[in-house]
Amino acid sequence: MGELSVRRALGAGLKAVAGESWLAALGMAVALSRGALALPATAFAAALSWIALRAALLGGSAPADALVASMAALAAPRARSIALGLWFAGLLLFGALRAAWMAGALAALARRLCGERPPRPAFAAGVAYRFGRVAAGGLLALLVDLAGVAMVAACAFSALALVPLARESAAPWVLAAGAAAALAGSLFLAASLSVVGDVLLARVAMAGDAPGPALARALVAYGQRPAAFLVASLVVSLAGVLAAGSVESFFGVLASATAGAPRVLLLAPQVLLAGLTALLAAGAELWRLAAVGSLALAGDGG
Repeated sequence: MGELSVRRALGAGLKAVAGESWLAALGMAVALSRGALALPATAFAAALSWIALRAALLGGSAPADALVASMAALAAPRARSIALGLWFAGLLLFGALRAAWMAGALAALARRLCGERPPRPAFAAGVAYRFGRVAAGGLLALLVDLAGVAMVAACAFSALALVPLARESAAPWVLAAGAAAALAGSLFLAASLSVVGDVLLARVAMAGDAPGPALARALVAYGQRPAAFLVASLVVSLAGVLAAGSVESFFGVLASATAGAPRVLLLAPQVLLAGLTALLAAGAELWRLAAVGSLALAGDGG
């Protein structure tokens, strides 16, 4: 297969996601489960704090002293370890659910991108046979993305450190121009690393590559057509932001129109807004990964 244009990649990715729209709904459920998985840690901390506060108040302590005792109970090593353990367990479980969703969803989208209607067990087969690789690839993609963020942070702190030198310099504009160029370059590299992470994840889930070789092939594919990958990712991101903004504006108008309604009735639009926002985010993510995956796999004949 020859090189694929950005327009065709975006169109193919959008068509594939539209044909498997239930995957976005499943992604919405996975995204919303993050808050539910954090409830055990939150409930433990709240219960421990309430028990300590109540015991202090019943013991005759002043409200301020009772509050201090409640905070001290939360700061105890055993309580802190249990709360952190519950939070980390919820985070790991969310990561596993997300990896399972990505493995199955991208496997089904890969069949759609090839012009085939995915069989019914396509999602289940992707979860069963590619979960481990997708989980490892997702972790590697996260490390690549964090490297880009760290690069931007380092350049920003370096630019701030140059401010005193620029004030004392005879040509401060030289230092300012150099700092601006370095910061702009770091932003470009961070965006590039983020796209490389997306290509890595797409290759692991769609082509079944191992995470290490997938990263090397993602770097090669991005190096051959950096503008195409950046434009595809930017177009999907802008479309997602505009769609989410439109939904939020609509619900903002709806909330203004029902300002005098009981608070119980105002809860339903907020829940619906959160669900629709998560649905749009999941659909945009699948569209972006399908588009960059099409560009990468078409470039190497995958």
